[in-house]
Amino acid sequence: MRQFLFGILLTSLIGCGGGADGGKPVYSASGTVTLFGNPLPTATVAFAPQDGQPTAFGTTDAEGKFTLTTYDFEDGAAAGKFKVVIAKSAPAATEAAPEGADHDADGGGGHDGESATGVTASLVPPKYSAVDQTPLQAEVKASGENVFSFDIK
Repeated sequence: MRQFLFGILLTSLIGCGGGADGGKPVYSASGTVTLFGNPLPTATVAFAPQDGQPTAFGTTDAEGKFTLTTYDFEDGAAAGKFKVVIAKSAPAATEAAPEGADHDADGGGGHDGESATGVTASLVPPKYSAVDQTPLQAEVKASGENVFSFDIK
């Protein structure tokens, strides 16, 4: 459910920016996400606008590194202040099926990060994946380096 809500948030925020034609200029922006000091791979990072600029987002690689996208792949983010939202989900633990049971008989199968029951577990503390609760903030500037580091605990 949290991943679904995060998807809706991203979709609604992405629509606020317009396209590359007539949109705000963007500047190279990247960073690293760690969880208790260790790289957090395959997490979604969203920069939610605080100054009317478009949303920027990215996905971390195996080393927890990301590059932001606003209009075109990895083009960066518009200048301004952002709240930073980070989310990563995994299938919730399920009880072991009885020996010899047909795992696909119910049509469930756990595709797309969901268990057969459709429940996922967040791998990030909930406050970091909600725009109204996240303590993470960033400011993208038109000049200088825009490299951010977020350590989630």
